[in-house]
Amino acid sequence: MQEGLRALGEEAANRQRQDRAYFLDLLGDSQCGLGRHEAAIEAYREAAQGFEAQGARCSYALCLLKIADGYLSLHEPWHAIGYLEACLPLLRELGLTRHFSIAQGLLTACRAELAQAGLLGEGRAGPRRDRARPTRPARSAPPPQAARSAPLPQAARSAPLPQAARSAPLPPGRG
Repeated sequence: MQEGLRALGEEAANRQRQDRAYFLDLLGDSQCGLGRHEAAIEAYREAAQGFEAQGARCSYALCLLKIADGYLSLHEPWHAIGYLEACLPLLRELGLTRHFSIAQGLLTACRAELAQAGLLGEGRAGPRRDRARPTRPARSAPPPQAARSAPLPQAARSAPLPQAARSAPLPPGRG
């Protein structure tokens, strides 16, 4: 009898974790719809961690794509690129062709923008001194050291990421 109660308790706890991840995913969608992209990214990160822990690979991959989209909404492609590179193999493997095509197009656009800004290619040194640097809005330039040193959250570590992808800052009090 106690084993049955224990199993029910474990099942309820697992269900609660699953419900929390789905709630956080919906919260991220709501925050995104309200234009609160930083709050959406945080909700998606927590949801992705929950989905990864549950083995919910489809939901995990879609959360990574949503995180990347949030960073693109903030005009921060250097943060988005790692999440796109992490979700692409999962989307392909899961057969989510529409989402795969979207992610691939976003990754191509991110790489082009970063290459134009001199942040991709021959390291992160930037463009050669004899070329004029393109004019960028203030939010388009990565923060000096913090963006290069902060690791990705645990949720985005299941696929190998390039150095540029490891630039997403963790929110205060995380990691």
